[in-house]
Amino acid sequence: MNVEIHRADPRVRRLTLSVLSAGLLAAILLMTWFHHWLDRSTAAMPGELLVLEMRRMMGITGMASALCVLLLAGYVARLARRVIEERRWPLRTSRVVRDTRVRSGESAVAFARMLNIVAIVMIALALGVGGFGWRLFGAV
Repeated sequence: MNVEIHRADPRVRRLTLSVLSAGLLAAILLMTWFHHWLDRSTAAMPGELLVLEMRRMMGITGMASALCVLLLAGYVARLARRVIEERRWPLRTSRVVRDTRVRSGESAVAFARMLNIVAIVMIALALGVGGFGWRLFGAV
């Protein structure tokens, strides 16, 4: 049995590590800023106003998160369609982070169907989180 391997691209690996590191640093800085804001706000705002402000922030965050998940779900659905058309995973034009065994034929189509299910679940989650965020934001 001949196993085809899609070789990793070292540049993509370095880029992925850089982007993840920058994202982690940004998240740490954002959490630090939020912690300082919360400390100042609890001392300066009346309790009711703080609750309303927190609801508004959670609503905005929920809606923004839902938008990001919807965009990711669209990407996953598009990727699944391309895998079905090409009947190969990873796609020939893909650059991968690590060496990956190539799936072709029915195995690739089954993988694409699983990606479609993941996209549907992501859409459902995004709608739920977005609706909850909208409700929290509207409660202000």
